Amino acid sequence: MLAVARGSDAFVLMSEISEVVARHSDTVRLVVEEGSTSSNSISAINRRRVDMATIESNTPAYSDIKLVASLFADYFLLITRKVVEQPKLPFGQQAMLDAAGVQPREVTDLPEMRIAIPPSGSAANRAFWSVVDHYKVPPEALRTVAVDTERAEVEFLAGRVAAIFVVSSLRDPFLLSFIGEAGLRNVALTFVPIDQADAMKLKRPYLNAETVVKGAFDGALPLPAENIVVPSLNRLLVAGDWVEEEAIRELVDVIFSNRLDLLIRMPLSSSISNPQDAGLVSLGLHEGAARFYNRAQPSFLQENAEPMALVVTISALRFSAALGLRRSLAGRAKNRADTYNDQLLDIARRARVTDDPTDLQALSDELAEVLETVVHALDTDQVTEEGFQTFGLLWGSVRDTLRDRQREVA
Repeated sequence: MLAVARGSDAFVLMSEISEVVARHSDTVRLVVEEGSTSSNSISAINRRRVDMATIESNTPAYSDIKLVASLFADYFLLITRKVVEQPKLPFGQQAMLDAAGVQPREVTDLPEMRIAIPPSGSAANRAFWSVVDHYKVPPEALRTVAVDTERAEVEFLAGRVAAIFVVSSLRDPFLLSFIGEAGLRNVALTFVPIDQADAMKLKRPYLNAETVVKGAFDGALPLPAENIVVPSLNRLLVAGDWVEEEAIRELVDVIFSNRLDLLIRMPLSSSISNPQDAGLVSLGLHEGAARFYNRAQPSFLQENAEPMALVVTISALRFSAALGLRRSLAGRAKNRADTYNDQLLDIARRARVTDDPTDLQALSDELAEVLETVVHALDTDQVTEEGFQTFGLLWGSVRDTLRDRQREVA
């Protein structure tokens, strides 16, 4: 059992991983349970109420909590209204903005402004105060409102706060929804630079400096307007050291052996990595995870690099000869991909005409089987990567159709 905050990008990712594990493992099942803060999740592991959790890398943890994987980066984002020249607003709207305070352009502009920050006790709340500490902003001069993300959005769009601070991935459901809602209301947004990320890392080694690229959220009127560097935390998958070693090894094996399956479901899964590669040393690595990550010993080719150089040269010549044959097979691979796409269209058609929940579940199982078949076909070069990309887009659309129908008949 695994504790994750509901509605977060981590909850969505681990739910997708749970489905993949159920399809590809005969021995391990991952039950995703709603959690709250990372600290509460750590407490739940220590009480052995859950086996695993996702936490931020600045979460205090005990030695009996072990690392399993590094999932993705959570960015420090300080969002405010974009300052534009415009006529004075009607009295009521102007009064709300005046109450919120002038929009900040730098972290040092925060005093005397109303700012919505994450709830007390959360890793994101600690992140905010680490920024305040680094920039030497007097805490007593701040007018912070500690609320959850939904309330922060309401307060900001109503003009009652000048800025909101969030710690999330760039694909977080709340963040994307908030930016979309601001666009619908013609509220121009901008990011306040937190540009001393590398300096902050000197005092807080668990931080990283990450780049949010220009146009990451909107390419038309680029948001952000240029590349910005901000601090970030690693979102980690952890487990109690008492969790069975083989179960953790199997879980990590399934995750890394089915990356294509996960990528179709959620692109954020491309960031999953060995926590040792991210330089995370505050917690030890779970023995089960270590067995997977350390499984590869120096290969024969690595130990005999120079003698094998000749083999590589000969292989290159053979490759040239095989290239012509591969081209002739590409046409067959395209036809095979078209056949799988036809199967998806047939599943979508049957889903639209049935109101039987049992039939819809059977179609969902059939859809999963088609995906597994195509992933295997890609691995064996029976389907081209171009054909697989087209298939993946159609597969996601059909999956959404099935889920909508299941909700309609439920």
